[in-house]
Amino acid sequence: MCMKLKHTLILVSFISLLSFQTFGQNIKTQKPYKFMYGLAWNAIDDDGRPFQDLLRFRPRWNMLAFPTTLSLDYYYKDGMSFEGILNFNRYKYSNLVNNDLNRSGLLFNIDVNFKYSFSVLMEQPYVDPFVFVGLGYTRRPDPEFNNMFSPNLGIGFNFMINEDLGIQIRTAGKFAVHPVFFSHDSNYLHHHFGVIYKMDAMPWNEDF
Repeated sequence: MCMKLKHTLILVSFISLLSFQTFGQNIKTQKPYKFMYGLAWNAIDDDGRPFQDLLRFRPRWNMLAFPTTLSLDYYYKDGMSFEGILNFNRYKYSNLVNNDLNRSGLLFNIDVNFKYSFSVLMEQPYVDPFVFVGLGYTRRPDPEFNNMFSPNLGIGFNFMINEDLGIQIRTAGKFAVHPVFFSHDSNYLHHHFGVIYKMDAMPWNEDF
């Protein structure tokens, strides 16, 4: 009887240990969010002078007074996610576009990116630096580069207010491969500042 009880206790202990390990693994592999939505302002630096006067907003940055960027991010695993971004903007006569002050009109841009977040390595959810690479299409009021296809390369940061809500800043370089190939007159910088909302976000009191 004592031997049978001993074997039963060993079996229960073994099952409990397996359950605990499985539970711990499930927490560790839990996604920090499922979808992330964004609403942002976007500013375009298309002055035709790459890497010059990057922070000289006037007369270089084209930007509207209200947010005109929508984004959707799907978290895959291990810091990796996929996102789509839709942008509207407007070039103004008073802003420099490819060394010209006489261009104006609406701009439309759509991007699809692969993104990697470093917060999974930092094991904290508050500040989330990330990098991304992708492909984009831009239609803009430029007679030479009216329709442009480009690879995109960028960096950004999410500053989380709580599990669900945060502030995002990001910038990307867009390098044309059509209708010209890596001509600096066709390339431009694209900056964003806005808010993000994470759906099904992992509570901060769990193991990040």
